[in-house]
Amino acid sequence: MNILRQNFSPRYQRDEITSYLLISAKTCGAEKLAITLVEMEPGGFQHLHSHEPEQMYYILAGCGLMSVASEECLVQAGDCIFFPAFAEHGLKNTGQGVLRYLSAASPSFTREQCEAWWPLPASEAEI
Repeated sequence: MNILRQNFSPRYQRDEITSYLLISAKTCGAEKLAITLVEMEPGGFQHLHSHEPEQMYYILAGCGLMSVASEECLVQAGDCIFFPAFAEHGLKNTGQGVLRYLSAASPSFTREQCEAWWPLPASEAEI
């Protein structure tokens, strides 16, 4: 059984965004699924980007403006958004509090992508 704890997960930090790599080829050998927990400060945004894996975001807390291809929509806690492979997508926190969401991608990002995108160990692992 693999129990993966956020405190010990690799993390990526940029500007107002912290992304924790929970399940992946890097953390537990998952080859077909990657799951991240993302925390975005008010005003923070994720640039439009695309990639081969299909992906979904499940909004846990907060609200924001989601962009998928040429569409934009306000999203909030409880919303689940799906992106097909190679669809451009991005998100901006439009709320007053932290926007938290889970992201799942399939197939998983490669080990090399995980190493490049989530290079930092969790803060507790740095001690």
